[in-house]
Amino acid sequence: MATNYKEKSFKYLEYLQGAELAGSEGYPILKPTHSIPENVISFNEWRSCKHEERYWVDHFIDDSNFNCVYNNLFRYAAKYQKAKGVIGTDFSAYRNMPAWQRKESVGKNRTIDYILQSSYGVDVIPVVSFAYLYDLDWSLAGIPFDSSIAVSTNGSVNNFISHNVFIEGVIEVNERIKPRHIIIAGGPIPELDEVLDNVVYYPNFSQRLHARRKNNG
Repeated sequence: MATNYKEKSFKYLEYLQGAELAGSEGYPILKPTHSIPENVISFNEWRSCKHEERYWVDHFIDDSNFNCVYNNLFRYAAKYQKAKGVIGTDFSAYRNMPAWQRKESVGKNRTIDYILQSSYGVDVIPVVSFAYLYDLDWSLAGIPFDSSIAVSTNGSVNNFISHNVFIEGVIEVNERIKPRHIIIAGGPIPELDEVLDNVVYYPNFSQRLHARRKNNG
């Protein structure tokens, strides 16, 4: 009974069967992509737009806006297939969260990305999440080498400690997995541009919202 209960309670277990796993947490390994996203909008904007095929979709917004994806992935997977591509989910991994919660968030991200890639053929750029530099020891598991990856400056711009950790972390990620492109939602960040030549920026949700308001007077 205990085994059956655990198998039934673990979401999407059957879709991870046969996946190659990595790291101490057993995250599924993702396929690399060399895509550079254009026309990026956030999930909360995209889910109600009329022309899904025109956009890349990101998830650098509050978790509550895309919890529905993890709760009912197959409903949204078919919709994701219509998009130009997906910048993977980014369930929160904050500094004030215990490590097990940060690992659970990354596990959700990796599971969704893997299923979208392997079962639905979606072009997914994986997101790298870390709150501390030592998080990279486990949070990079499953992220492919020589691939486009994505990160967000959310929460790191106005805090000195978080800002420095973000910069050091991105440089460390570049050293460890040699990404083809580092896609950053936000920026630009002079400290990174001085030492890296593979960074690509696009405006995040707050920046796009500010620009729309400015243009509308």
